[in-house]
Amino acid sequence: MNLMKKNYYWLTGLIASTVVLFASNALASSASTIFGDTTGTLVTYDNASGAYPVITAVLSAPVGSLDGYNYTWWSILAADSSGSLDLYGALPGGTSFTPAVGDAISVSGTYSPYHQIPEIGTLTSLSLISSGNTVSSPGVYTIPTLIASGTGPIPQSLAGQLVTLDNVSLYTNSAATIPVSGNFATHANVALYAKDGSGNIMEIYDWASSYSTCGALGGTPEPTGLVDITGFVTQSGAFPPEMTPFSITQVVPEPTALSLCGAGALLVLIFRLRRKA
Repeated sequence: MNLMKKNYYWLTGLIASTVVLFASNALASSASTIFGDTTGTLVTYDNASGAYPVITAVLSAPVGSLDGYNYTWWSILAADSSGSLDLYGALPGGTSFTPAVGDAISVSGTYSPYHQIPEIGTLTSLSLISSGNTVSSPGVYTIPTLIASGTGPIPQSLAGQLVTLDNVSLYTNSAATIPVSGNFATHANVALYAKDGSGNIMEIYDWASSYSTCGALGGTPEPTGLVDITGFVTQSGAFPPEMTPFSITQVVPEPTALSLCGAGALLVLIFRLRRKA
């Protein structure tokens, strides 16, 4: 009887394992499919259509100590045609390549969105399919568009995506503008605010404790005047959506260049030089 029970339990366990494996394989799909999964679900992000997701940005890498933080985990944005996901955590044991922008990959882990960032954490496998793939530039958006979702879900078209705000100014809580001599604080997360020409405002949260790209800003001058900001949108609790910057680029107008054209007509050429802050 004991032997029969043992065999029964072994068979039951085998059936259960088969079901789990089948479910895991069934979840191997695109970003849009994974968005609909329940938090804690084991997923494989490889876009079952064969169009593997491509890394669009490395937001954090284990670069060791930087600005007072010891970065040991990765944060990688990977996108397919249906959306984008953040791969957050340590690379699985046995990973034989260093993730880079343009890499097409297949990755497995646990779906665990955080602050409405669609994330795959606790990575269990990561494979390189190909490298050197073309990556599109981030879309350009306005502040009203980025904060329109309020406390509701960030739309799939923005969640986990790199986005850019053009021609906005930065200021702090205590002043309408940033002092010319002001630097990004070291060893700390910093909350700034972006304002556009129409007076719309959005928080810019330099999340140095989680992302090495933010930590790298520590001790560098906070740009004055107009800037372009590229980053990703997050939202927590009752707070409005905010942007965590990937890069902040100061917009510096060049002197207007004039040249004669045709019968004495003037052609005005206006250039803008962008330099990374």
